[in-house]
Amino acid sequence: MTHGEEENLDLRQRRTRQSLVKALEELLVERPYQSLSVTDICQRAMVHRTTFYAHFNDKQELLRYLLLGVERRCVEACLPRDWSGEARDYFLTAARNVLDFFQSRRDLYRACLHSGADVDAHVLEDQTAEDLCRLLSHPRFHATVPDSDPRITARFYTGAMLALLRWWLDSEEPVSEECLLSHLERFIPAL
Repeated sequence: MTHGEEENLDLRQRRTRQSLVKALEELLVERPYQSLSVTDICQRAMVHRTTFYAHFNDKQELLRYLLLGVERRCVEACLPRDWSGEARDYFLTAARNVLDFFQSRRDLYRACLHSGADVDAHVLEDQTAEDLCRLLSHPRFHATVPDSDPRITARFYTGAMLALLRWWLDSEEPVSEECLLSHLERFIPAL
């Protein structure tokens, strides 16, 4: 079940899912994903195993659900909506928002990155690229760089930003957020 389909769940079911997600988040920060069992998750969430299996097939499905929720919240919180400024400022604002969002979830992100679980990690990239493509297709932005394909430009910037983000969050000695943003200002041309 996706986050969008949750509207069909009653309040008790939503709370149970939230409890399971919170339990997994806490446990991921404490120890490796591979060492976690469904029983561990259920004990932390204070739910019975049968309740867990009424919501998820296994712990990997719960992890995927957790990550999709984080990515959905990131897209909602970080990508400026109804942007009326310059395209370059949009990129820089979105970059700052994404850095802030993931910095506050650094421990969870690193735990997920090192989980070894096969999760659908492209949701954030796809959604961000689609939003950016839509923005770059707007006549006001497209007129700035008329010979560029918005799909290619959106994928390039999205992929570069996410690779930079992964490196920054996983680095033992990360550079400051301001240093990253300073470099991004130099990399992103005046569009």
